[in-house]
Amino acid sequence: MHKVVSTGFFTVPLVLALTACGDDGPPASPETTEGSSSSTGPVTSTGEPPTTTDPPTSTTTDVSTSSTDDTTGPPPPTCGDGNIDDGEECDDGAANADDAACTATCKSAVCGDGLVHSGAEECDDANTDNTDECIDGCILATCGDGFVQAGVEGCDDANDEDLDACSNDCVIATCGDGIVQQGEQCDDSNTDDTDDCTSLCQTAICGDGFVQAGVEECDDANADNTDACVAGCILAVCGDGFVQAGIEGCDDANDVNTDACTTLCQAPACDDGLLSGNESDIDCGGGACPKCSNDQACKVGSDCMTGACIANKCSPPQTCKDLLAGDPSLPSGKYNLDLDGAGPIAAQDVYCNMTTNGGGWTVFYAGTGVDNEQPLVSNTEVAGDPLTFKHYNIDRAKKVALSANSSETLFLRPAQQGWLKINSAAFDPTLLMPMKSLKKQVTLVTNDGISVQAFLGWTNFNLNGGGDFGLTQSPDMVTCGNNSQMMGFDHNNNSWYMLNCQCKFHYLYSYSATLDGDAGYDVNTTIGEWKTTAACANAEGGSLVFYAAMR
Repeated sequence: MHKVVSTGFFTVPLVLALTACGDDGPPASPETTEGSSSSTGPVTSTGEPPTTTDPPTSTTTDVSTSSTDDTTGPPPPTCGDGNIDDGEECDDGAANADDAACTATCKSAVCGDGLVHSGAEECDDANTDNTDECIDGCILATCGDGFVQAGVEGCDDANDEDLDACSNDCVIATCGDGIVQQGEQCDDSNTDDTDDCTSLCQTAICGDGFVQAGVEECDDANADNTDACVAGCILAVCGDGFVQAGIEGCDDANDVNTDACTTLCQAPACDDGLLSGNESDIDCGGGACPKCSNDQACKVGSDCMTGACIANKCSPPQTCKDLLAGDPSLPSGKYNLDLDGAGPIAAQDVYCNMTTNGGGWTVFYAGTGVDNEQPLVSNTEVAGDPLTFKHYNIDRAKKVALSANSSETLFLRPAQQGWLKINSAAFDPTLLMPMKSLKKQVTLVTNDGISVQAFLGWTNFNLNGGGDFGLTQSPDMVTCGNNSQMMGFDHNNNSWYMLNCQCKFHYLYSYSATLDGDAGYDVNTTIGEWKTTAACANAEGGSLVFYAAMR
């Protein structure tokens, strides 16, 4: 190895210099080598220009030394010398570069060498991690490359289907991303559960547990119609047809209060403030509730406190029948009645028989057989206790008022002597008119169940000797002196207008020879237990003790 010394423009091998300076003799003649010259001394100028064309040489040389092999040869191979030497994969000389096909280290550029080959690679991070920004093939990571870039992408399914589990933005499909994907019915990009797409990305429906504004009143996500939210997502209310547990007793979905379930969704009650169930008016009547007061609606007398239901309105009782209907437990006795209702007759105490033949009889007359007692048609009132068979009479106006509310008349004798019942009121309004009389056919029924046809008659004139009121057999027959009955009476004598000749066929008659205007009553003809008292007695007074009543 020889180190080469460079001296200016000449390179002089040191071996020659050493030879020239040796001690064994004169120096050898200098040899001229290619590209160099030597001189042993100064050149004598002859005044002629040099014959050589070589440039003048300097006696002073710039010697550059280098260490070389003992033999001179070419420089050693190096990367970049353009030659592919041992250990080199390539050598493009000056074109070698880390972004070229042949790198600065004479290696062929490959993906994974950590160097970005210009035009061939987008990146090169010298690893096989496909979750960073440089992936297989030295390509920059992008959405759609099939690799999930950590911290940047949520997914990457390498397709352009935006409706699957990974969107085209490499975001994992989620409810609320605005895209309707698998398993979603809708996606409106919000978490509002009151619109038509819930926060679960399902189309709002009744039963999903979310209350859709403007559409649903409630939504409890169950099918239980006994709670506060019923079918159709409607708040439970009375009348919806569903019985709300703990609140309603019933619900028949109608507005009828007279059936088994009221509009309060409870069974009818006497304190519900409604005209409910069988009530005749609000919370009264109907049998189960308290009786109604005057002027409240009624269907029957028993709906009313007074027992009087007149024109479907509770009124002061007009008859004992009204009272009994209001309270079937009432005993016989004296009661205050308004015989003509809203008419001019003031309410007054009257007597009621509450037991005979079902009771409800209003007494209007009683006769004891004593002389000088008023007749049945009298307008003169007599105070006495008829229930104990004391003489008693109410005036004609009251008899007419009572007749207007009655359909039956009773003639009752003391115990074990029987009674007669007539299927008609005793009087009509003509009793209040002067010179009037009435005859009509009726049916009589006795206490022992015998029923016969008969005639009833009364007169308010020509009665000074009796004949004011009578009951006779039917059909019409001849009495005496060839007198023939006409509607039960033969009018034998105007002094006894409703009295047949010889008192013939009379179940009840009045007869007095003195023509003094009083009355006494007897029975001429027996029917069942209604027995005869006198054949035809004209003495003052009479033998029949009785009272007369209507219902």
